[in-house]
Amino acid sequence: MNTVTSAATPGPPRPATPPLATVLKALTLLDSLADATEPVRVSSLARAMGTSRAETHRQLVTLEAAGWMEQLPDGSYRLTLRPAHLGHAALRQAGIGERTAPLLERAARQAGEVVSIAVLDTDTARVVQRADPGRSLHATLLLGDRLSLTSSASGRLLAALCAQDITEPLRDRGIALPDADELGLINGTRWATSTDDEQDGIAALAVPLCRPGNQVVAALSVHGPRERITTADALAVLRPTAHEIEQLLRLDTSGALGLHG
Repeated sequence: MNTVTSAATPGPPRPATPPLATVLKALTLLDSLADATEPVRVSSLARAMGTSRAETHRQLVTLEAAGWMEQLPDGSYRLTLRPAHLGHAALRQAGIGERTAPLLERAARQAGEVVSIAVLDTDTARVVQRADPGRSLHATLLLGDRLSLTSSASGRLLAALCAQDITEPLRDRGIALPDADELGLINGTRWATSTDDEQDGIAALAVPLCRPGNQVVAALSVHGPRERITTADALAVLRPTAHEIEQLLRLDTSGALGLHG
């Protein structure tokens, strides 16, 4: 007699491993500290995080023991340089720095000014790579700097040219963006200038970096003294450089900025 064996009925899918709440809280605390422009006190962080002073203090002590921050004599806390090291390592592992550094360095020499790449990071544009021309500069733009979406060249460009499903949630949250006329102008020219340089005499101009399909993923900009930055000269350097970088850039399936091998 033949015996028929039926396939076992598959059970319910196993739940994904849940994240550790304590780690998420510590990382959120690090993000909050990264946004601060000066050392912060436990009470201020606790209010910003919506947690108790005791819990916030325990997190700070833990992060201090791990080398991520330090306590100053007045009791306030600030980040150490360990996060910066991690950021450099992330860029190196992604291949971004290695592949685009020669192009940025050449562009900086051609422009005689700082050249940088920035990406949209929540409600700001964050500098993820930079190069300088190898001489003393009046203008400073550091790796990791956050730039305004309403006044910086890179921020204004990304606010205007990034996909609406990225920028609309920012507007819904009340994040300030360039007005409709400015957005229309930037969409037409596909370049943007800074508007926050009246006092310090610093100017910047940015052009987009796109993946296939013309989707903007980053901004490439030149940054320097107003008297040395002209639209024609900046575009003459940035646009060819952007074209070369776009031959390398791609967006991988996880949504992270990567590079072709």
